[in-house]
Amino acid sequence: MLLLTIVVMMVCPTFEKESLPGRRVPRRKKPQIPIEQREKSLVADLDVQRASGGVVLAAESLRSALFGVMAAMCFGEDVDDGIVRAMDRAMDDLVQCFLGLRVFVTLPAITGLIFRNRWRKLVELRRQQEEMYLPLIDARRVRPSGDGEPPAYVTRSWTSASRTSSQPQPQPAAAGASDDGDLVGLCSEFLGAGTEPAASALQWIMANLVKRPDVGEEVLGRLEYLNAVIMEGLRLHPPAPLVLRQTTSTSTAGVFPAGPAATAVHFPLAKLARDKKAWTYPHEFRPERVLASGDGEGLSLVAAAESAGEIRMMSFGAGRRMCPGMGIAMLHLGYFVANLVTEFEWAEADGHHAVDLQPHVGFFFVMKRPLRARLTRCRVI
Repeated sequence: MLLLTIVVMMVCPTFEKESLPGRRVPRRKKPQIPIEQREKSLVADLDVQRASGGVVLAAESLRSALFGVMAAMCFGEDVDDGIVRAMDRAMDDLVQCFLGLRVFVTLPAITGLIFRNRWRKLVELRRQQEEMYLPLIDARRVRPSGDGEPPAYVTRSWTSASRTSSQPQPQPAAAGASDDGDLVGLCSEFLGAGTEPAASALQWIMANLVKRPDVGEEVLGRLEYLNAVIMEGLRLHPPAPLVLRQTTSTSTAGVFPAGPAATAVHFPLAKLARDKKAWTYPHEFRPERVLASGDGEGLSLVAAAESAGEIRMMSFGAGRRMCPGMGIAMLHLGYFVANLVTEFEWAEADGHHAVDLQPHVGFFFVMKRPLRARLTRCRVI
C-alpha cells in the first residue's frame, strides 16, 4: 500500500487551490484524473475476465486502458466510451498497416497507382479519423475549461485559423496546426505515439513478471524496485526495433569513421542493450542489476539526452531527437505496473496461452504471442 500511495502521489498529487476572498475552496481529496479512471476500468475488466474462470486477455485490456488515458489527455475527460473504443480500433488498424505505407515515401504518384488498395485503405482510415476527431475538436473550441480541469492537448494545438462557427473562438496556446487537417494529424500522432510504445512496454514488463513471480513481490515493497523492473523491461524490449539517423559533414560515431553527409545510420536498440561487454547475462530479466551494486547501477534514460552519464540503452532514442513523451510514458508505466501487481497475482496460463517471449518485429517491438495470464485477486475493495 505504501508503494501504491507513493506512485499515486507522483502521478496525480492532491492539491488545494488558493481560497478566493469570501469563498472557501475545499481540498480535492481524491481527484478523478484520466489515468485513475482508466486504471479502475482496467482492474474491473480484468476482474470480470478472471471471475469467468478463463484466461485473461491481458494484452488487449492493457492497450485499451492506455489508449483511454491518451484520448482523455487529447480531447478532455468527457469523451463517450463508445467513441473512445471506435478511435482505438481505427488507430490499431492504422498501426497494423504502417509498414506497408513505406512504399509511398518514394514517388507517391506512381506507387499510389501500383499499390492502390493500400492507398484506399489509408484514405479510408483518414476519413474515419476526421469523422471522429473533428466533432471532438469543435466541442473543445466552444467549451470553456472547467474549474481545475487540465487543458486538453488539442486546445494547445490549434491556431486562430479555425472552421466557421458562430461561437467565439479561443486564441491559440501554441503555434502549430493551420487547419482542421493539421489538427486531425496532430491528434492522430499524439494518440498513436502515446499509446503504442507504452502499451508494448507494459505488455513486455507484465509478461516478464509472470515468468518471475518473485519479482512482483519485490515491487510491492520497494519503490526503487518498481523503477528497476521498468528499466530492465525497457532494456530487454525497447518499444521501437531501431532508431534511424542521418550523419552530417562533421558526424562521428566513435566506433566507425565518419561517412559522407546524409549517410543513414541504423541503431538496433535491442542489440545495443544486450551487449555482453556492457551487461552480465544480458538476455535475462534481472531487475536487481539496476539497483545498488548491480552492473546497471546508476542507469538513466536521461543520459541518452546528452545530459550526463554513459549511454547504455536508448529505449526512447537519444540526443536532441529523443522521444519527447518519455517522461509521461515512464509515469504511465509506473502507475499501471504498481496497480496491476497490487490488485492481482499474475500466473502463467497453460498450453498455447503460456507466455512466449519471442518478439514480432514490425513498426513496434511487440510480443509475437499476445500476453495471456491467469489472475488471482489480491484484495477486494
